[in-house]
Amino acid sequence: MKCKKILLVLTEGMDQSIISEVVALCKKFRSRLFVLFVIDPHRIARLARLTHQTADKVYRKEEEEGWQLLYLVEDAAVGSGVWTSLHFEDGLAVNTLKKYVETYDIDLITMKRKDDHKRLFAASPVAVMGL
Repeated sequence: MKCKKILLVLTEGMDQSIISEVVALCKKFRSRLFVLFVIDPHRIARLARLTHQTADKVYRKEEEEGWQLLYLVEDAAVGSGVWTSLHFEDGLAVNTLKKYVETYDIDLITMKRKDDHKRLFAASPVAVMGL
């Protein structure tokens, strides 16, 4: 299996535990690393209702955390000599993944293995590695 382009998918509430693993994988295969943070507007609205905050306030908090994760990945990748491209999107993760796979000719998707990501694994047009 070729792994010239790997997409790391980050979502709200994700921790940074898989960053070093994905960077090491990219270094081993000499892959380009595309890093995508996706914010689901439906989840933001749900969180806003549950926490009695405005959707805008919840979104800004998630956006800030997303960019922090993206920059952490970039720092780790650059330190290991791995080429990176950072991306931030709003929308449904399934649709966004399909768009990125087609647009950037992605070979492998990596993401944190979580129960609520099962449909992402099933709907992916390429191989998915859950870490």
